[in-house]
Amino acid sequence: MMINKPVPAGRAVFFDVDGVLLDSLSQHLDFCSIKATEYRLNLPIPSPQEFRRRVALGTQVGPMAKFFLAVGFPSDYIERAVPEYESEFSQRFKPKQFPGVPDLLNSLTTAGLHLGIVTSNVRKNVETALHNVLPLFDPNCLFFFDRAASRNSKHQCLSEGATVLGLSPNQCIYVGDQPTDAAAAQAAAVRFLGVTYGWSAHFPDSSTEVAETVPDIGKRLLALQRSTASLRD
Repeated sequence: MMINKPVPAGRAVFFDVDGVLLDSLSQHLDFCSIKATEYRLNLPIPSPQEFRRRVALGTQVGPMAKFFLAVGFPSDYIERAVPEYESEFSQRFKPKQFPGVPDLLNSLTTAGLHLGIVTSNVRKNVETALHNVLPLFDPNCLFFFDRAASRNSKHQCLSEGATVLGLSPNQCIYVGDQPTDAAAAQAAAVRFLGVTYGWSAHFPDSSTEVAETVPDIGKRLLALQRSTASLRD
């Protein structure tokens, strides 16, 4: 499945993972419930619907420390919960890829698009869940939260990814599911495509291009390419 081909100018797409490629919100909330019980915290864990509403209103939920904070964990327990999440989550839970993800990624690489990942999750969790499609991504454009000691922000990772590929930022697209993803793309001068089936179904900017399903991502990416001369071959 390894793709070995030159990168056509203006054809690079970076993906967020949770809520875009992986259906993992319920599992993250379940993990919070487990930890709240272990820590004897009397926390009302929000439902996925309530959590999505908070994200849509601008609550930051990545990296994982902010997720715990959004759920209501006290700061001293967050310091304990984060390393336990990084070591335990992939053992306790196996988030599934959204239906159509392998077909989408294969079709994009076949069309000549170069793929990268920019996520607030850690390598272990992502590699476990995306093991069958990970070879489709450029290994030099995999930006995990634990990729470097500096733990760069998403917009810095997007900028670095464009540099690695020898592209200008406006020749790249970022696919994300949260308003903060849209802000990261804007800060990096990268085009943005939002998805409405993930951790947030709403983007404050009404002009944001959105995809409602995984197959719709491919159609929207082609539309974004056609709409900008710098994204054409």
